[in-house]
Amino acid sequence: MDGEFRIQLKNYDSHKIIEAFIEYYGDHLDQAYNKSAYYRTGDVKRSDICAGYQTSDSLFLVYNREGNYLKVYVEPSNKKDINLMKELINRYFKSVTQMLDNKHIKWHKPQATITLEECPLPGIYKTKKEALKEIFEDQREKVVFTPIGTFLAIFIARYLSIMDKIDAGKDAEKALTSTLEALIVVLLLIVCQVFLVSTKRVFTFKI
Repeated sequence: MDGEFRIQLKNYDSHKIIEAFIEYYGDHLDQAYNKSAYYRTGDVKRSDICAGYQTSDSLFLVYNREGNYLKVYVEPSNKKDINLMKELINRYFKSVTQMLDNKHIKWHKPQATITLEECPLPGIYKTKKEALKEIFEDQREKVVFTPIGTFLAIFIARYLSIMDKIDAGKDAEKALTSTLEALIVVLLLIVCQVFLVSTKRVFTFKI
C-alpha cells in the first residue's frame, strides 16, 4: 500500500522548498530514504528525492520538482492499515501546507492517492466554493423548484376557480413554512460543512 499527496505551487523555488523542509523537519533525508521501500526496491533513486522525515510510525519523502507540483510520498510502518495511511496523509498534508503558509508560499489544487494492490483510491479535498456548490445542487429542488411549483399550482387553481380563497391561503402558508424549513436546513449545512468542516485541511477517501 502506497500513499502520496500533491500540491500545485504558484511559484516553485526548489532551493526555498528544500530550506523550508530542513528548517521545519530537520535534515533527515538519508535516514528516511534508507528506511523506505524505495531503498529496498530501487524504484526511486535517492537522487530523485529532495527531502525526507521519519517518525516511529511513518516516513515521508519529497520528490524533486515535477513541474509546479510539490509531491510527497507517505509510507506507514504498518502497510496493511488503511486507516493509519489515511491519518498519515492528512497529518502530513496539514503540516506541510501550514509550513508553506508560514513561508508565504502559495499553494492550491491539492490531490491525494492511496494505492491498494494497483487500485488507486483518490482523496477528495473540497474548497469552500465547491462545498457551497454541492449543497446548492443537493438542496435546490427543496428550496427553489418545489416552492415555485407549489405557488404556481395554487395561483392556477385560484385562477381556474378550482380552489377557494381560504384553502389557497392555507396551502400557501404551508408552502411558505416548508420553504423556510428548507432554508434553515441549508443554512445549517453551510455552517457545518463549509465554515466548520471545509476549513480543516483533510482529504476524504471513499472506497
